[in-house]
Amino acid sequence: MERFFRPLARLAARFIRATKVANRAVKRGAHPVGRAAVFTALLAFLLTPVPSPGQSLSHAAKDDNTVLKQIIIFGRHSVRSAAAPSNVISVFASQPYPDFGVPTGYLTPHGAQASVLLGRYFRDYLRAEGLLSGKDAEDAEWSYFRANSIQRSNITAASLASGLLPGASVPIHSFPLGTPDPIFDPIAAGVVTADGARAVKEVAGIYGTEGSALSAAYRSEDSLMRSALFSYPRDQQPPPATPSGLTDATAQPISLTASTGKVATTNVINVGGLRDRLLATDPFVMEYTDNLPIQEVAWGRLSLEEISQLTRIITLYFAIDTNPPYLNQLQSSNAMAHILRSMEQEVYGHKVPGAFTGKRAHLLVINSSDGYVEGVASLLHMHWLLPGYQPDFCAPGGSLVFELRRSKRSGRYIVRAYYTAQTFDQLRTLTPLTVERPPATQQLLIPHGRDDARTLDVDFGRFQEIVHEAIDKKYVQNPTTEVAPGPLAGVPLR
Repeated sequence: MERFFRPLARLAARFIRATKVANRAVKRGAHPVGRAAVFTALLAFLLTPVPSPGQSLSHAAKDDNTVLKQIIIFGRHSVRSAAAPSNVISVFASQPYPDFGVPTGYLTPHGAQASVLLGRYFRDYLRAEGLLSGKDAEDAEWSYFRANSIQRSNITAASLASGLLPGASVPIHSFPLGTPDPIFDPIAAGVVTADGARAVKEVAGIYGTEGSALSAAYRSEDSLMRSALFSYPRDQQPPPATPSGLTDATAQPISLTASTGKVATTNVINVGGLRDRLLATDPFVMEYTDNLPIQEVAWGRLSLEEISQLTRIITLYFAIDTNPPYLNQLQSSNAMAHILRSMEQEVYGHKVPGAFTGKRAHLLVINSSDGYVEGVASLLHMHWLLPGYQPDFCAPGGSLVFELRRSKRSGRYIVRAYYTAQTFDQLRTLTPLTVERPPATQQLLIPHGRDDARTLDVDFGRFQEIVHEAIDKKYVQNPTTEVAPGPLAGVPLR
């Protein structure tokens, strides 16, 4: 009973705090678009089901009178090294950050193993559901794997493939390393052009024109972060001075201006000191999940719960640079259109231009980074809360899962959406996963999609309408000019 009420109590407390923030924003005269966005998010957050720690993707042992026809796993890479090189982040801490043993931003060997285990879970689940036959070479013919053009995503996809289809040679489709993929980064790929002034105006309507309010709202995280970075008790007052030669990331002002120079997806807004905070604390999650000695994880100064709390900085970053309506449509419409068209290809039984692949595929694994996953989820106003994680945090290896199912009775198609991720400790200890011992998973509410109060399933026709309402077609790549990436070889793990 306690396992149920504890996350429910946390959810209620967070909602109350968020409501107070929204009310204060309205009293300050926040822009109407901002008020609407705030209360829409609050409503969706309230309606988000509270997950159980061991919920699996579906009740494989229970016949729900549907047949799984297709699954699209749209996920994040697994555990990697720090996102920034040591010469960048070393100025933020009084001690050196631990060495992951791989180049900056690379998937670690531990992260690759975690992805293999997740792939084995999906194999177990999809065989129970009848989507995979267990004959890997045959199943591979109906599968498609794609990753954005960075090492950690390529190797994550390859590792998932080795767990899902161990007896087959599965190609990973990706552009050459460093070449922007328009599915994930339509701005850098030249598919769309960001209007920085419009983006800033919209963000200001939600968060105000200055970042001081955000700094105040995240004062607890700043205090926790600073004490870990500079090695002093969190309750020490007044806090000691910044050590000579170092930079206090928490003292850097948060800005909400247009990025200059080379702009890419998830980088349209210059958030100033918020990025310093993110880079300074980003390694902590990776240190824990990579199974580094506990005394090296945040130098032994933070509990796992405190590390999780600091990930609110990461979700705030994406809330600003990915989720506002204009930025969301600009950056995520192309990916969402490809997800829908790939489903349509399965439903209609023929090629649909603009799908991920020209062939019908029952299993699609699309791997990239957390910002791209957050963007797609935000388009459909989907939210999640998994045990141990902060709301909407995209964990290493975490994935949005779209299932296309067909009713045995009526023959109609329905869509189920999930968010699934290995827990902190499943990642750290490389816990074997099965249908009986699954990763943490939560079926997601798609607002305005339910036609049956007993389930969260969405009729496929209604799902099409929701997607078309959510995206902006002018930000979707023209299928006639699209060039899909070919199989990639020779991507180094080290």
